Amino acid sequence: MVKAGKRSTRSGDDTLWDEVATLKRERILAEAAKLIAERGYHGTTIDAIAEKFGATKPFVYYHFESKADLLVEICQRGTVRALEAADRAISTNGSPWERLDQFVTDFTSIALENHDYVAVYFREEINLPPVHAERINNMRKEIDRKLTRLLEEGVQAGDFKVEDSQICCLVIAGMVSYAFAWYREGGRLSTVQIAAQMRQLIRNMVT
Repeated sequence: MVKAGKRSTRSGDDTLWDEVATLKRERILAEAAKLIAERGYHGTTIDAIAEKFGATKPFVYYHFESKADLLVEICQRGTVRALEAADRAISTNGSPWERLDQFVTDFTSIALENHDYVAVYFREEINLPPVHAERINNMRKEIDRKLTRLLEEGVQAGDFKVEDSQICCLVIAGMVSYAFAWYREGGRLSTVQIAAQMRQLIRNMVT
C-alpha cells in the first residue's frame, strides 16, 4: 500500500539501484556456488565469499541473511528454471517431438549454464533447511510429472515407443541433470553441441 503523500511511481534512480543490487546478488551467488562446489558447504565461509569481492562479511549479509540463505538460493536456481522449461514444453503448440526437443534443449542448457549451482544442490541438499529441501524436491517432482505427461502424449499420438513413461522420464532427467559431473567450460563441445547430442540420444531412447 502506498502511503498518503507518497508517489506511487518509482524514479529512475530507484530502478537503477535495484538493477545494481540484483547484479551484486547474482555475483555473490555465482562466487558462492563456485566456492561451495570446490570446498563444500561447511568448508566455505562468508569471509571467503566476501574476499572474492575484496569486501567484508557485512557486504554479503546486506544481500543475504545467512550462509543457509545463500545455499537455498543456489540450490533452487536450476530447479526453478528447469520447471519453467517444463511448463513451456507442456503449454506450447507443436507435436510431441517438437515439444520434447524443446524441453531437452532448454533443460540441457540450464543444467550446463548453471553447473556449479546444480553440483551444489546434489552434493549439499542434506544441508538445506528441511522446509526448503521439501519445497525444491516438490518442484523436481513437478518437472517429472510434466515430462511424464509429455512422454505419454507422444505414446498416445504414436510418435514415441516407451514401455514405462515414468521410468523413461527419470532416465532423461538424470542423464541431463548429472551433466554437471563431467561438463567443463571451454571443453571439446559447446553447450549447443551437447544439447544437440542429448536430443539425439533421447530421440533414440523413445523410438
